[in-house]
Amino acid sequence: MTVKKVLLTGASGRIGRTFFKSMRDAYDFILTDLNVPDYEVGSPHQFIPADLSKPGAAAELLATEQPDAIVHLAGIPDADAKFEQLLPANILSTTWLLEAVAKTSCRRFVFASSAQTIEGYPVDVQIHPGMAVAPANLYGVTKCYGEALCSFYATHHGLSCVALRIGAFEAKEADALKNARDYSAWLSPEDAVRLITCAIEAENITFFIGYGISDNRFKRFDLSHTREVLGYQPADDAFREFAPGPLLFR
Repeated sequence: MTVKKVLLTGASGRIGRTFFKSMRDAYDFILTDLNVPDYEVGSPHQFIPADLSKPGAAAELLATEQPDAIVHLAGIPDADAKFEQLLPANILSTTWLLEAVAKTSCRRFVFASSAQTIEGYPVDVQIHPGMAVAPANLYGVTKCYGEALCSFYATHHGLSCVALRIGAFEAKEADALKNARDYSAWLSPEDAVRLITCAIEAENITFFIGYGISDNRFKRFDLSHTREVLGYQPADDAFREFAPGPLLFR
């Protein structure tokens, strides 16, 4: 695919900040978020504040900007969030955005889903492509909805959609991996950039669910199909980067 202009929602979040800073020389970015980024944007990129949960906000944003691809990271990534918080941030914003995108010439929609869509399975079960969703919280339920909505717009409205079930995104220097699940689901910042870039650039996709973890020695997700379809080649391993603590095998 020929992708030059990328609309990045949730640009002030951890993954949004990481992706923009790593790829700012590769794409022209339109950044959007409720909050102003705490980093310098600079030309040719631009930041446009928007509340995508409001009807018409996404359509207004896309009326003036025509991106080749959209990376939708905006939302509340909180497993303990209440429905009242999740409804506007995770359900309405995704709904209005996809409705607006379907009326444009955008070539790829990348949706930040979550490992929480399958956290209802025991931690010693590796998740393989095709397994039924099993959310363990309402946050995971909203991400299942987002995946289903992407599938609907891909099959009925001609969009090309990639949903990425992102695991435990943490910096290498962070002391945030506490147990076996965290190690098996870790996604490094560098691998997150690789994954999202692959999701933007991969060819011949109608709808696909990919898995967002690094090349950990033990993997919560089976990455074989994600590697094959997206060309994703993760380089990091939680078991190499972090010294396993006493809680690892609890």
